[in-house]
Amino acid sequence: MPPILLVFLGGGLGAVCRYLVTTQVGARFGTVFPFGTLTVNTVGSFLMGLIMGVLLLAEQHQFAAGPWKLLLTVGFLGGFTTFSSFSMETMTLVRGGSLFYAAANVLANLVLGFAAVMAGLVLGRMLVRG
Repeated sequence: MPPILLVFLGGGLGAVCRYLVTTQVGARFGTVFPFGTLTVNTVGSFLMGLIMGVLLLAEQHQFAAGPWKLLLTVGFLGGFTTFSSFSMETMTLVRGGSLFYAAANVLANLVLGFAAVMAGLVLGRMLVRG
């Protein structure tokens, strides 16, 4: 199967799962706090570690994990939550001994993410007001 199709299929399934999880968690616990997003980010990060651990072990035993990696991590978890990629990349930096870069990655993602949301909100309001 072509790599782009694996990512497409996994991403669509991941997005549907994200919607189902966030709506169910929100219905169960309310929406005063974003428990649905917190759940998706936590579960996605756990799944990223689990899947990568299994696939890395499989690659050591000459199992072609490439298509599965595309389907499950880039596709499914990419559609489910990009936070899992952020978490895995940060953990890779930590495991490689790059604590400074790991901390910088966390800080940069938080600061730039908040700044981008604020900038988008301001621009959106300006566009609506004309």
